[in-house]
Amino acid sequence: MKNRQPRLGLFCSTHDGILSTNRTIRLASLATDKVIEVATKNLEDFPKIIEFCYEKNITMFRLGNSIVPFASHQKFDKNVWEVLKPLFEVGKNSNKEKNIRLTIHPGQFIQLGSKNPKVVESSLAELRYCCDILDLLDAKDGVITLHLGGTNGDRKATMERFFEVFTKNIWLGKYLALENDEYNFTASETLEVANRCGIGMIFDIFHHSINQSEITWEEIKKSWKEKRPKVHISSQGDGKVGHHADFINEEEFLNLQKFLGDDFFEVDIMIEAKKKEEAIEKIQNLY
Repeated sequence: MKNRQPRLGLFCSTHDGILSTNRTIRLASLATDKVIEVATKNLEDFPKIIEFCYEKNITMFRLGNSIVPFASHQKFDKNVWEVLKPLFEVGKNSNKEKNIRLTIHPGQFIQLGSKNPKVVESSLAELRYCCDILDLLDAKDGVITLHLGGTNGDRKATMERFFEVFTKNIWLGKYLALENDEYNFTASETLEVANRCGIGMIFDIFHHSINQSEITWEEIKKSWKEKRPKVHISSQGDGKVGHHADFINEEEFLNLQKFLGDDFFEVDIMIEAKKKEEAIEKIQNLY
């Protein structure tokens, strides 16, 4: 009988880049034909990545933010969606039986707690795009991973603004979950906002080791309610603090297992390591 394996996640592409959902273009090249060309490649690779994950016993996949490049931009041609619809249908059907959990992690420029209304507006447009992607792929247990963003000089005021924007855009609650970061908002602060919004909190143990606070797994777990919780792990790589390593440090992974306790095999763990599926395989070999 096979040993029980943890539920591990791959992000955006295979390590060699041959299969990818994150090809993009430059904003200066935002022409309809170019967008369709690149998005088509991303969407054609999606079913192949789903099959790849299934064969490798990888249970979660993070879609590239650029699966449809610049789709939230004001100059984006909305007719592109109709052209891509059949490819989304193929992608949806490819994952129907495989049941790989789908997530997406929009970039640092998403700032729902910003003082600038234009930043909030563009952030909401990007999050709407992420929701549309998960809807088109019928990602019933999908997750949009988001940081609270910058503190804007007053962390409590930023947290309050985030909550106010969320309550005015309740559609965000379908997929949104909040992740603690390594510089601004701690796990306990992130959980406070997640609880107020009624959404899940994604615990990143590497960020937590840099930007510490008092928190327990039971507190985090409750925020997910009926949904299966999702956590992140990475290890320090070369360069400045926060850079990801090629692989996950074995001791750090076992520390995460200890933190999760009896829930370890029931939680989805995103592996944020540069070697991607090679890093995942090394962890699987532990079990």
